[in-house]
Amino acid sequence: MRDAFLLSVRLHTRWFIEAFGTEGRRAAPLGPRRLAVLLILFPLFLLLQAIHWLGFLLDELFFSGWRRVEIRQPLFISGVPRSGTTFLHRTLARDTASFTTFHTWEALLAPSVSERKLFGLFAALDRLLGRPLQRLGDTITRRVTGGFAHIHEVGLQAAEEDYLTLLPAGGCFILVLAFPASKSLWLLGRLRELPDYERTVLLNFYRSCLQKHLYVNGSGRRLLSKNAAFGSWLPELAESFDDSRFLVCLREPGGALRSQLSSIRNGLVFFGTTAASDHVTHEFQVSLEHVYQQLREQRRCLPASRFAVVDHSQLQNETQTAITATLRQLGIPLTDALQRVLEDAAREARDYGGSGHVHSPLSEAEVPQPDLVSIYREILEPPAGSS
Repeated sequence: MRDAFLLSVRLHTRWFIEAFGTEGRRAAPLGPRRLAVLLILFPLFLLLQAIHWLGFLLDELFFSGWRRVEIRQPLFISGVPRSGTTFLHRTLARDTASFTTFHTWEALLAPSVSERKLFGLFAALDRLLGRPLQRLGDTITRRVTGGFAHIHEVGLQAAEEDYLTLLPAGGCFILVLAFPASKSLWLLGRLRELPDYERTVLLNFYRSCLQKHLYVNGSGRRLLSKNAAFGSWLPELAESFDDSRFLVCLREPGGALRSQLSSIRNGLVFFGTTAASDHVTHEFQVSLEHVYQQLREQRRCLPASRFAVVDHSQLQNETQTAITATLRQLGIPLTDALQRVLEDAAREARDYGGSGHVHSPLSEAEVPQPDLVSIYREILEPPAGSS
């Protein structure tokens, strides 16, 4: 934890200083909104992270049992962005008897055991009073996320991406929208290019967050993790969690990139970084290409019992059949409760992706190269020896 804390201090300080440097000002000119983000919002963000680090310290003093928690056969949902990972994650998360996963409030507000315990007391009191604090929190969350809600449903109680737990350590890829000139942040989307020390620290910190979650919410259930931004992390995750399972969502490269670029527009506006749109577009292209290459490598290296693929179109059109097949391939028991969840998801699938969100067409320079489409098709091919 000490190494993660020191890395966090170094990274957050670097990003702040870079924002006022030549490259930072070129990427995001220091207008009123940008200054408000840097001088008001960012210090508040750092205060929240400092509270988390206090929680981590208290964990060492009062809840050190988290270190003895074993993470057995976790299921990681990843792949390329905007490929159905959220739909798949929230579908499986409904089976609370089989899976345990992070919710928004846990990932953002209470990554430590100490904070979970404290929030548990507040939540019990809130329930007695008719949940006014929960309603207030959901209202604030919706207003802060603004137009993003119609792309990715938000809510403090919603099942959420656990890469948000990496915020205290400076390892959350979403921060590229706030600091688009930071090279270290972009490398989070190409993990192998990150310096060895930083990569090791972040992976160890992430493992500790998962252990703490299971310490509080495990109860013999399988850990369910979802993070499309972990597409390039799969080799390291497969090595670190040697009995893990990966359920990978794919999408045709052009559609994935178009949807990804559309989904981040409001974030660039919010952080005052719209001037960096061209740079952000280029970096997302590079990251997406890297992810497809990493997924192809893992498809070749990992046995079919650990690596299953489902395409975006299958989730939309063959929901129950596609998910059932991948779970069976990974050896995950299909309990009666889980089968009922999948039946419900199949009935709701016609609404999946029907948010009305309009994607702008890609420019000629943004259209994925033919070899990337070939990689996508190769990953979709059934593993050797399968029927």
